Amino acid sequence: MKKRSPQEWHEWLDEFSRGANEEAWRGIMCLLRWVEIREENGHPVPFFLRAIEGDMYHSPLLRRLIEGKEPLKHPPPEANGQPWYELAETGRGVARHVRPWEWAPEHKIAIDDGIWTILEKRSDTEYVVTYCQLGEPYRLTKRSENEWLLERV
Repeated sequence: MKKRSPQEWHEWLDEFSRGANEEAWRGIMCLLRWVEIREENGHPVPFFLRAIEGDMYHSPLLRRLIEGKEPLKHPPPEANGQPWYELAETGRGVARHVRPWEWAPEHKIAIDDGIWTILEKRSDTEYVVTYCQLGEPYRLTKRSENEWLLERV
């Protein structure tokens, strides 16, 4: 089955709600979109209810969908264990903890505990990095001892 576009999801909502209980049907649509996106990214829904409930409760993506926001083209980078939506949406952010990643320091860099790929090392204080294989490149520049600037290239 091919992935539905945002427009197709809204058509689905209109068809299923039939003009009644639209908010309830929108919630169901958000849940189905959440499942679809998870599966596309290699995270199938667990097989038992309590695990599904836990994943739903802790999902920033599901909360984003319920807020009426569209999912991003690629999963957002992570910072300190949470999705960094602001960086992905604005193209600019400040990181506090940047260090070579211990398992592949020539190819990877840890930015606020998220692992990024080094596309180009310009100096010890400037890199071009990306957070996923098809993700956009960002320039990472050291501004002070504890502050690095990330800007979409």
